[in-house]
Order: sequence, then C-alpha cells, then structure tokens
Amino acid sequence: MLDTNRSFKLFIIGVVLIFASLIPYYWGVHQVATSTVVRAALDIGSGATKLRVSEIDLKNNKIVRTLVNQQIAVPYQLSLSQSDDHRFDEEIMQEGIEAIQKLKKIAMDNQAEKIVGIATASFRKAQNGEAFVKRIFEETKVPVFIVDQELEGELGFYAVEATIPVDEERMIVWDIGGGSLQFTALDKEGNIVVYRGHEASIPFRQYVMQNIQGRDVKVYDTPNPLTLEDMSQAEKHARDLASRVDDVFKERLKDEESDIYGVGSIFSLGIEPLVRKSTFTVKELTEAVRPLAGKTDEELGGGDFADVQVTNALLVIGFMDELEIKEVTVVDVNAADGAFFIKRFWKPQEALIEEAQ
Repeated sequence: MLDTNRSFKLFIIGVVLIFASLIPYYWGVHQVATSTVVRAALDIGSGATKLRVSEIDLKNNKIVRTLVNQQIAVPYQLSLSQSDDHRFDEEIMQEGIEAIQKLKKIAMDNQAEKIVGIATASFRKAQNGEAFVKRIFEETKVPVFIVDQELEGELGFYAVEATIPVDEERMIVWDIGGGSLQFTALDKEGNIVVYRGHEASIPFRQYVMQNIQGRDVKVYDTPNPLTLEDMSQAEKHARDLASRVDDVFKERLKDEESDIYGVGSIFSLGIEPLVRKSTFTVKELTEAVRPLAGKTDEELGGGDFADVQVTNALLVIGFMDELEIKEVTVVDVNAADGAFFIKRFWKPQEALIEEAQ
C-alpha cells in the first residue's frame, strides 16, 4: 500500500513538472502570436512609390522581418518641376494611382492587415497635393498622409532604430529623397532634431542641367553624359549646399564618434551598388563615380533612375567633402519602415476614412 501511494505521488509530481515545463513555451508562442502584426506602408516619394510589408513587433518597436520590398518609379518631382502652374497634371496622377493600386494588391496578397501611404516633398510643394491625396483615397481606399519635413526625418530615424542595433546618442540618419534631404539625430536632452535641406536628387539634377550644362530641362530629360568638368562643378555646388547645414550638425557629422547612416533608395539602390559595399568613404565613392564620366543613360545600364545615377553620387560626394563625413553606412530602409510605428497612422479604419475625407 505504501509503495502504491508513493508511486501515485511520484506520478502526480511528474505530471506537474511536465506542465510546468510547458508553460514558458506556451506563453512564448502566445506572445509571438499576439504581439506581432503584418502591416504595409507606402513611401510615396518624389521619384518612386515604395512598398514595405513587414511583420512588426509592436511591444518592442522592431521590424521582425520584411516580407515585401518593392517600388515603382513615378516621377512626381520631375513632373512638378516641368509644370507651369506647379500642379500635378492628369498624366502623373493617373500613373501614381495605378502604381498604388498595383502595390496595394501585392500587400493584400501578403496578408497585410492594413495599408497606409506617406507622401513627402513633391506633395508638400504641389498646389493640388491635398486634392490629389483625396482622389487617391477615393480610387484606391488607401489613406495617405502628407508629412512635413520634420516628421519625414523622424521616420527615417525610427526606421533605422527598428531595423539594426544602434547607439541612439551617436547615430545620425541621412535621408536623401527626390525633393528634399534630412539629417536627423538626438540632441543632448534626448529630443529628435532635424536639419531640413530643400535641394535633393531632382532639384540637384535640374541645377546641373540648367546652370552647368546650359540645357533646357523641358527639352532634355537627362544630364548624361557628364564631362569631368561638369562633375567637378556639380561637386562644387553640392559643397555649397552642404555649407548651409546647421553648425550643430556640422560638428557632429565630422566627429569620428558619430555613426552616420544613409537611408532611402538613393543610398540603397544607387550608392551601395556603385561602391559595392554597405559602408563607404568619400574616397571610395569618388573612385567609383569618376569612370562614369562621358557615359550615356544606356551605357550606365538604363532603367528608371539612370538619369540621376551620376548626379546623386556627386551630391553625396560634395556633402561628405564639405562636412568632413568620414564614412556612411547604408541601411535599406525608408519612410515606410518608420511609419509602422506612428500610432495615428494605424487608427481603426473608420477613423482613417473620416480623416482622409
């Protein structure tokens, strides 16, 4: 009888231990299942509309994994710069809506729970930007938010934080878009501060064509081929633009303790493939771009962005030279990645519909 009781007690203890060992596993699975969501965001930039679909850890504000990273070229800023009344014309608006519809379908096919759009510089500048956003919602049911340049800089900062391990106090995020550029960092009190530049990829390209090459931008659609003298003058103009950066950022950018991260398509799809490495110096970028002198768009490989391939690199070189930036590390993120963590963008659908209207 004693042996029987003892065996029964041992059995009960064994069952309890088994269940106890399963508790951490159960709660771990349960937490993974409930603390992550799949979201989709569109970075409707000045030169392309970029889609990110990602699994997001909302508890820790981290991107667990990126499911879709795709873009469609839509030259909003170029169209705007050639407009007499500074408005989006019907052709570019239709092109933009079709791109959003295609990308939305991809997002939904990848089980995105919600999708929102973030519109930047060209929409801020266009006289009919707000009206176009309303039309986008009417035709695609994608709510689009026109963000100011301050928030645009913050989105890049959040995107880097959510993607890789960083030291917040040392990091500076450099975002070059089609129509604007930002440097973003934390100040001594831990607040985000943003330097806002207004001549980025397309305005810089237009300057090179008009003021250096003497070309009519309504007649010519590319600055290529550039001569070595053209390239030298373009770098000089970029250095002049960089000299206008706030003194606080100038000091931090040349500090060897600072970590400079380049974000956006200009860095990830333009600069990184050119230097063939994710962290580069100005010397390495200069050596990579010099052989591109005298090459046409076709000789550069063609595609939607061949016309800015060289001028974008020259813009970066000029800034790095003037600001004494030692090296830049490219992180493949954009405003869409940062938008995943802005709570007001992810309100219940009914609230978003009301705002969009």
